[in-house]
Amino acid sequence: MSTLVEAFGGSTEGRAAAALLSFLDEFAASRWDFRRGAERNLATVVSFEPALDELILNHCRALGLRQSLPKREHYDAVIMTGGMVRAGIAKPRYVRMLLDSGLRADSVIFLGAFRPFGGDEHDVARGLGVDGDNEFDAMVEGLQRAFGPLGEPQIEEQIAGSPGAPFLNASWREYRWQSSGMQVKALAAPSSVPSQRRANTVDTYRFWAESRREGATNVLVVTAPVYVPYQGAGAVEVLGVEYGLAVETVGISRKTGHLGEYSQEYQPRHYLQELRSAIHGMRSLHTRLLA
Repeated sequence: MSTLVEAFGGSTEGRAAAALLSFLDEFAASRWDFRRGAERNLATVVSFEPALDELILNHCRALGLRQSLPKREHYDAVIMTGGMVRAGIAKPRYVRMLLDSGLRADSVIFLGAFRPFGGDEHDVARGLGVDGDNEFDAMVEGLQRAFGPLGEPQIEEQIAGSPGAPFLNASWREYRWQSSGMQVKALAAPSSVPSQRRANTVDTYRFWAESRREGATNVLVVTAPVYVPYQGAGAVEVLGVEYGLAVETVGISRKTGHLGEYSQEYQPRHYLQELRSAIHGMRSLHTRLLA
């Protein structure tokens, strides 16, 4: 981390614990936040010199932004976090691979929100054969491909308000199937502030843990490699600290993330963006642990 900060004109020297996290959070927000509130695929495109590209990739991977395998043989729940349309297809493929390799789970949950596709996602969805216009549609399609044919789901939902963004942000829906002795679910969670934004990762964790976890005590969270530290910190803060669950987070393999011409190739700017998110998440977790 010190090397990366120095490469962008800063220094971590003489800083420790909370002061270090505070500095890193502010530094990363000023240097590595290319989204500025936009969705990830609408972030500003930046490029660096080849030597800096290599340094960014090597050091971010060393900091945990990489693929990994689970440590346990059995989990009460395997949770996939939602995301861009590609994630809807790739993450269930990885979980299916783990299960075929001997991992055991009582339930598999794809956890996301009613986030409308944006930017190039409509084109990517058409290219991947996803019939829909939002994150939940892609999640359901991915589960059908990896675990199907699943047939008609059992549905629970609460649709709030009138049409528009706050309507989508405040609503929730769960699809549930049985497959090979497991429960398979797609869950779109509501936002904690629906008038301002869609549900974020922490909102989805909390909604599942509060009302849909059905006695689970240990959880495997599955996400893309670049999101492992950020989403792992959020999972520990919410599922671990608030609800007392044992939590582990892993990143999917390159093979299962490969979608031909529609594959997501993570560039150095993506790693820096998610390192910024990871720092923010770790700072939040640290503050919670000291409270």
